[in-house]
Amino acid sequence: MNKLLIPTTILIVQILGLIFYLWMNREAPPDAPVGVVLLHFYALCNVIVLIASYFGYFTRAKKSWLWLLPITIALINIVIVVVMQIMMAIGKL
Repeated sequence: MNKLLIPTTILIVQILGLIFYLWMNREAPPDAPVGVVLLHFYALCNVIVLIASYFGYFTRAKKSWLWLLPITIALINIVIVVVMQIMMAIGKL
């Protein structure tokens, strides 16, 4: 099996998920919290990506640079959700 197949597939699924989130955020009625729910679901899926990246990238002797893109996207999304939750707890959002 090609070593670049798994990170490439994860990256494509992440990009499709982000496009779907942006599309639903644009098309959903403004009173429905669809965007918040989708962003949290997307962050939960990115936690799974980070777990997979631990076994696919950090434990290997020969590291593939392609794993860095899904890891970066996952970390950015999780940080956004954490900041959004803090802002909601403070009452600024």
